[in-house]
Amino acid sequence: MKSAYEIAMERADEVYGTDDKDVNSLEIREELKEIMAPFFKEEMDAEGLWHRLKDKDQEYLKEAQLMLIESIGLRNSSEQIKRRKEAVAAVESLKEGGNTTFFEKQFTQAQSLQQQYQTQKQQLDEQIKQHLEQAQGQGQNPLAAAQSGNDQGQNGMNAQMKQQLAQKVAEFQEGFNKRFNKLIKKMKAEIE
Repeated sequence: MKSAYEIAMERADEVYGTDDKDVNSLEIREELKEIMAPFFKEEMDAEGLWHRLKDKDQEYLKEAQLMLIESIGLRNSSEQIKRRKEAVAAVESLKEGGNTTFFEKQFTQAQSLQQQYQTQKQQLDEQIKQHLEQAQGQGQNPLAAAQSGNDQGQNGMNAQMKQQLAQKVAEFQEGFNKRFNKLIKKMKAEIE
């Protein structure tokens, strides 16, 4: 009787069209998780990762780079993005005909975009805070409004303002996510 894992691997082989000679990307990723875990836990630097991957096939190197690239996002710190940049460049140096300059430029753009995101997010958060403070200053004391029974109009205004602020935040997030995802897609395309 086969385990669920064995059945899943067979299905993955069918989907990805691999045979016994080839190793599919799911199996490669499983092996890479163990190899790369110390890097993601910040127990190993890019050079250490390079040493652990230097004897691996090109497919392993590509998957390792994809995993590194997929692990970055706007909420990462600048330092985390820098670590991924160094690791991707280190792995790229192991590949035949590697293009480390391309990845260094793309990661520099990612860092810049992340910093812009953080700066503008702080400004947006400050604007929202000011709007809320102004609304409270213009309105009646919430306790007095509740006691007088006149909180329906106040809540309607607050609900509308909250909706506008939520929409502004959503548009802000969406704009930066699109730009960041485009950058990620470009890097992934270079690997594949």
